[in-house]
Amino acid sequence: MNSSSRSPSHTSPRRSKSRRKRQLSSCLYLFVGAFIALICTSIAGFALFRSGFVPFGLSSGLTATAVAQSNASCQALIDRAIQASGSFCDETDSNNVCYGNTTIKAELVPNITRRFSERGDIVAVNELKRLTASPLNLDTKEWGIAVFKIIANLPRSLPGETVTMVVFGNATLDNASGNLESFYFSSELGQIACEKVPYDGLLVNSPDGGGIRFNINGAELTLIGKASIKAIKNEKMEVAVYKGSARIVSEDQEQYFGAGQKVSVDLGGENGNQATSGPSEPQPLSQDELRTACTLTGQYCSEAEVTPVSEEEAQGEIQSEITSTPTLVPTQTRTSIPTITFEPTNTLLVLPKPTLSPTITRTPKPPTATKTPRPKATQTPAPASTNTSPPSPTASACGSSVALSNFTSSGTDISMDFTNNSGSAITINRFFANWVKTPTSQKLDRLILNGTLIWNTSDVDTPTDIPAEGNWISSADRTIGVGATENFVVRFQNDLQPTGYEIHVFFDIGCQVIAIK
Repeated sequence: MNSSSRSPSHTSPRRSKSRRKRQLSSCLYLFVGAFIALICTSIAGFALFRSGFVPFGLSSGLTATAVAQSNASCQALIDRAIQASGSFCDETDSNNVCYGNTTIKAELVPNITRRFSERGDIVAVNELKRLTASPLNLDTKEWGIAVFKIIANLPRSLPGETVTMVVFGNATLDNASGNLESFYFSSELGQIACEKVPYDGLLVNSPDGGGIRFNINGAELTLIGKASIKAIKNEKMEVAVYKGSARIVSEDQEQYFGAGQKVSVDLGGENGNQATSGPSEPQPLSQDELRTACTLTGQYCSEAEVTPVSEEEAQGEIQSEITSTPTLVPTQTRTSIPTITFEPTNTLLVLPKPTLSPTITRTPKPPTATKTPRPKATQTPAPASTNTSPPSPTASACGSSVALSNFTSSGTDISMDFTNNSGSAITINRFFANWVKTPTSQKLDRLILNGTLIWNTSDVDTPTDIPAEGNWISSADRTIGVGATENFVVRFQNDLQPTGYEIHVFFDIGCQVIAIK
């Protein structure tokens, strides 16, 4: 019998089985597809949640408005904490630690009667055994901040130069050596209370031209510049550099790295905070490091604000710093300018207002083959004075070469006239100003010479040092011709305060003029 004559009873079971297989395959594909879609949706939702946006329908019950309100409350708490710490700790002397913001728990060495339990309390570093700061808590309005001032100890550091170290958030510091040359530090992982501060840790700010070397968690760290450190027990310690250069040595292995990079070492041991590996290869800074620096310093809010330093450049700078010693050389005699005293302002933590001190000239560092020159901010230029009489509003260290006149202030502007009597054309090559950050939105907005805009980078924090903190407009003419008188305007965003402004304008003939309001 041929196939066309077979009865339906012989073919029906096979067809049914084939249909069932196709149905099972379709169901399997649908199930796998739905499962993959669910995973992708969950990952995307979590990422959006971490970034501050809560999609509709998530079980958290929070709305985008609620998240925005939480972030606003968080920002307000951060601002208050930073302002309080800056106000209370601005005048802390070297080798001391200041109680910046609530809450700090400290264990002092025996027989110390000094108090360290409220904002503004100060003890010597060698009187402190252990310090623990509280995490950021919106409910209790707490965010522990402690500010250390330590003498810079690299060979090229000048006498009296101070490094600022800020412990912030859920972090603990054990002062093993008593002088912070060697200490253990850990910062805890926990729920992120505010996107503005993704982690707790330690911020280090070295003076320009100087630096510090210390042992942290059994690893030796050398730093010239600004960096943050986070250290999670039994996980990793990460050092992120925002400005300058660094070198870390762990397990007899060294690694150089510079601004825009971070390096980590593994942590373990009996207490979980002992370095147990060599340093990693340098990695780029993440958004978390940039966000933390931006919140605490007002700078380095994006990659564009970080001047990159390569591994080779960092090695050249570190080796130059640790193999040379500074030589103090005579400087030219200049008109003595009285030190001006400012009322406390909301100075950001790691950018303390410099103390006006005598100008000191450093011996130039020997060049290295791979080091690319970068602009470096210099010390506050105004020399100190023992004169107790009220400060003069204007002065000149240029003698009769450059005259300053018609010094006025009105609204947002400080204005003055420069007259070039030097016998040749002169150029403005540097500008420095201490100014009052009141209101908190105040910023130095632009500089204008004879109606021409010569700088407009805007600086949100005092002091301002140009071009170290933002280059001149390259196409703008900063030259004053022979015998010419030109008007110079310093323009702020908001109206000026009655007093508290000190302005230095430097010329390429090696002198400066000063105006004080």
